[in-house]
Amino acid sequence: MNRSVRIFERLLQTQLIALLTPESAAQCVKAYELCNPLGVTLEVAFRTGAAEKGIRAILEKHPDALVLAGTVLTVQQAERAIQAGAAGVISSDYVPSVVEFCAQKDVLCVPGGLSDVGKQLAQKAAAYHCSLEDLTDKYPYQWVYKLFPAFSGSLNHLDLPQSWKGPYKNLAVIYTGGINIVTLKEAFQSCL
Repeated sequence: MNRSVRIFERLLQTQLIALLTPESAAQCVKAYELCNPLGVTLEVAFRTGAAEKGIRAILEKHPDALVLAGTVLTVQQAERAIQAGAAGVISSDYVPSVVEFCAQKDVLCVPGGLSDVGKQLAQKAAAYHCSLEDLTDKYPYQWVYKLFPAFSGSLNHLDLPQSWKGPYKNLAVIYTGGINIVTLKEAFQSCL
């Protein structure tokens, strides 16, 4: 089974992602070993030079590991993440070149933001040479978007996904940004 399918199914079940901005490859392995038994998926942020090495180190020690590459903003980062073994790529914004690259590689791609849901879905469907209906049926792991930021200061954007799910039925949404101990309960209730 495709690794992107497997990680998407895991995310639908557990709905928990831990974001790590790594200082070392060893830190990535340790974080994976702490998160995985708890059902928490590890997202390794490509904000440091340790990210690619960290994903590789995880997969060397745990060949069946499912890890996400996060904060991927360029095709070069996406390519390095996929070559390292990431099962999916997450971005903090809609970056068309990253979406295109990941769809061509048939790798889960989760762009983020407060808009652009339809644009990224249409781009994915075009890359797969299919309709939006076929995308959701044949490639459900691409029928996903990241609400980012879920919270910004005193504002929350948790109501946006309901609007998106009108035209984009069954859209899977990942909630990130501004989620902390104070906002966690509200964010979790929105996911239910």
